[in-house]
Amino acid sequence: MKIALNLIKILIFIFALFILTQNNGQYVDIKFITATYTGVNLLVVILISLTVGAVLGAVFMAFSVIQSRGDVKTLRNKNRQLMSELENLRNISIDEIPEEDSTSQVPAPISKSESQERGLI
Repeated sequence: MKIALNLIKILIFIFALFILTQNNGQYVDIKFITATYTGVNLLVVILISLTVGAVLGAVFMAFSVIQSRGDVKTLRNKNRQLMSELENLRNISIDEIPEEDSTSQVPAPISKSESQERGLI
């Protein structure tokens, strides 16, 4: 896979060189903010544009990578905490689990006469 990827990179580089050599004899005028440059080689303009774009892309990618690393760290801590809680729950013996009193939680049924007195019917 690495060989194929390197081969593709080499082919792209050769193609870029071919395009740059085709535009070698052309000159352009550049207006940048308040400055004006006349007779600049198109090859230089293309190389500078590619370099600036690569640097800006790397800077923005670095911000994204830093944010992703922070997210991964947070998720790892949360996972570690949940795994610890799971291990603690697995290690609890059955004797330690408190039994619930089922009679105190179930309400007593109401008779018909009591519900009529309370105005429920």
